[in-house]
Amino acid sequence: MENQPFSAILESLQNDVAQVGGHLREISRRVIEEGISDYPVFVAAQEIVDIGKPIFDRDSMPLNWFFSASILEDFVRKKIVLKENLQQFRRTFGDPMKKACIFVVTRDEARFVFVPFEEEEEKTDPTAK
Repeated sequence: MENQPFSAILESLQNDVAQVGGHLREISRRVIEEGISDYPVFVAAQEIVDIGKPIFDRDSMPLNWFFSASILEDFVRKKIVLKENLQQFRRTFGDPMKKACIFVVTRDEARFVFVPFEEEEEKTDPTAK
């Protein structure tokens, strides 16, 4: 994926998120409910990076990306997100139960993207009375 336009990188990422999005949503929910952070952040990288806890490995799953789970506070500690930009970042982040914040790391760049989770459909039994 080296030197690809970012649109091609996003398409590749969206394909993976379509496969693991339910798991990302569940991880987000647990991070928030367990009081770990109000802002879960995922890392999607072409190579293994030292940010967060690994959760999906492209070498053992049919994925294009390595995924890790982290929190906004770790990005502040590492000075990837500056304290003076926190308010704007949180505003952009919005509701972490409606979209995933993903720090996309390629050989050429790294940036945050926000990917909406697919809406969970109500599962009802049409034969139930």
